Amino acid sequence: MTTLLLYKDIQALNRDEHKALKLRAMEHCGFAGSTHLVPLAGLEFFQAAPHYPILFIGEGERLVPIALLGLKEGTNSYLDAQQRWQADTYIPAFVRRYPFVLAQDDAHNFTVCFDAAYEGWNEGEGRELFVEEGGNSAFLDEMIDFLQNFSAEMERTRLFVLKLEELGLLAKRTLQLTHSSGETFVLSDFLAVDEEKFLALDDAQVLELHKTGFLGWIYAHLMSLGNANRLFTRMVTSRGEAALH
Repeated sequence: MTTLLLYKDIQALNRDEHKALKLRAMEHCGFAGSTHLVPLAGLEFFQAAPHYPILFIGEGERLVPIALLGLKEGTNSYLDAQQRWQADTYIPAFVRRYPFVLAQDDAHNFTVCFDAAYEGWNEGEGRELFVEEGGNSAFLDEMIDFLQNFSAEMERTRLFVLKLEELGLLAKRTLQLTHSSGETFVLSDFLAVDEEKFLALDDAQVLELHKTGFLGWIYAHLMSLGNANRLFTRMVTSRGEAALH
C-alpha cells in the first residue's frame, strides 16, 4: 500500500483477521519524532496558530497547508527527551488519528486501515476494536467518526487552497530567523498569503471569503508566521541541551 507520513506498514482492518487486536495507549509520540511537518486542516488553524508556523508547500493538487514542527528535516522540535508532545501545545489531527487512517478508492469508498508497525498493538490489554459479537466497539466507531470528519475537513481545506490560488494570494516567501546569540537561519521553499494582494481584494471577494469561513483561516495563517522565530529558538536550545549530555 502507498506509504504515508508517519506510517510504516499500512494494512486494511479486517474484523475476522483482527478480531482479537487491542490498542494500548502509549505515553509517548515517538512515531512522530522523525517528521518535521504534518498536513493541517483549515479548521485547525485557530488552535494551531498560537504554537506552529502554518505554511503552504507543494505544487498543483499537492499544495497543502502544514504545521511546521521542525526546521531540520527529520526532527520534530515539539517532542521532549521522553518523546512526549510538549505540554499545553495543540496536537494536529493528522497526528491524533494515528495509528488509524482512511484509504479511499476511485469510487470514493473508504476502508479503515492501521499502521501494523505501531508498538501499541497487542491482544492482551488496551482498547478493543471489535466486540465478541463481531461488531465494532464504541472506541472503533469513535475513531471512524474522527477519521471521516478529518477527511471531510481536508476536502474543505483543498477548496480553500483552490480559492487562494484563484485569487492569486499565495506567493513564495523567505523568512530570515535570528536567535538571541546572533545565529541566523533562512526558512525558504514555502508559500504564504501575500498580505499586499490580500489587502487589495475588493469587498465582494472579502465577503465571499468571510461567508465560506476562509477569511479567519487566512488571518490565523498570517499570525502564525511569527512562530518561526520561536521554533528556531527551540531548535537552538534543544541542540545546546543535547550537547551537554
